[in-house]
Amino acid sequence: MATFVGIGCMSGSSLDGLDICCVEFTGDVCSDLWGYRILTAETVPYTTEWTDRLRDAAKFSGADLIKLHVDYGQFVGRTVSEFIEKNNLANVQFVSSHGHSVFHQPTDGFTFQLGDGQTTSTHLTVPYVCDFRSKDVCLGGQGAPLVPCGERFLFTNNEMCVNLGGIANIGIKGHSGYDVSMCNIVLNRLASQINGKFLFDKDGQLARSGRIVSEVLEKLNDLSYFRQPPPKSLWKDYIEKEIYPLLNREQYKIEDLLRTCTEHVALKIAEACIDAKELMPDAVNTPSVLFTGGGALNKFLIELIIEKLNGQAFEVEQADEDTINFKEALIFAFLGLRCLLGEENVFREITGSSSDTISGSIHRPLPVGTVKPISLLSAR
Repeated sequence: MATFVGIGCMSGSSLDGLDICCVEFTGDVCSDLWGYRILTAETVPYTTEWTDRLRDAAKFSGADLIKLHVDYGQFVGRTVSEFIEKNNLANVQFVSSHGHSVFHQPTDGFTFQLGDGQTTSTHLTVPYVCDFRSKDVCLGGQGAPLVPCGERFLFTNNEMCVNLGGIANIGIKGHSGYDVSMCNIVLNRLASQINGKFLFDKDGQLARSGRIVSEVLEKLNDLSYFRQPPPKSLWKDYIEKEIYPLLNREQYKIEDLLRTCTEHVALKIAEACIDAKELMPDAVNTPSVLFTGGGALNKFLIELIIEKLNGQAFEVEQADEDTINFKEALIFAFLGLRCLLGEENVFREITGSSSDTISGSIHRPLPVGTVKPISLLSAR
């Protein structure tokens, strides 16, 4: 068994900050049996300036977007370097990052994540891996979701993994994975509109205090996305165009919209779990469902999901708090590791591409020439 230590970074659509997770992976490349241990992790909150720039990035001119791409690369490099120094992480062998998505339009053949890799690598003394989506999109895939691509190796005890992040996705053991519905990207935005007092709906208390707006719920449930078969992915362009116009703050109380959207997410997650159960072998009578992501801490949302499973036999499991909060950063560390090892890390049954791929761009650290090209990584 070999051991590798790496750092994964994730910036999600909820814009709460940069998640940084240092992980020790232990595994056997030949058998692809892997385990992990989170050594330390933290979320570095975005300043108001960074939040505004990232939120508005899709509206920037070409020159301004390129400037932001480089600036964000500097930010990631400096922040990770400070994280390594602060935590005395002398044994880190690589860093990988998802970047921050600005555009994701696989049907038009492109996706774009902020954070210039060459720029970030100038702050590091180990290989840096980024840009995990572009190759898959080029091969006709969705380029998303990528979290299930790592779950299939690291969470083998669970038949299903549901990640309740900015967008909710499901990974189905031995089968596939796809984006299920919007989640925190909308719930957080609604909560933040209540007198500027909330960044998110803690425990779902605001949603719990509201009522369901039936006409809005009906329209949400009838969106065209839900009539598309997997593989499929959901991105903020669709949400801004199709979902936000339904959430009229002048017509409805925000608490009622939160209650309605939480109901919608719970319903779609429960439907996805029930559909996935039908794909399980007959021997799996009570499939295990692992909930992670910030939404897993939303007690009201979890209650609604369990209620909507209609008494069917599921073993609902919540991970430890670090895994809940940093699972996506953990997964991208693992995808970066597989890229460095020359192992496939994005899979066509999840994304719908024409081929499995070894995805990710590798950037060598400074000073030039200190990393041997044939074995960027060696086991400890």
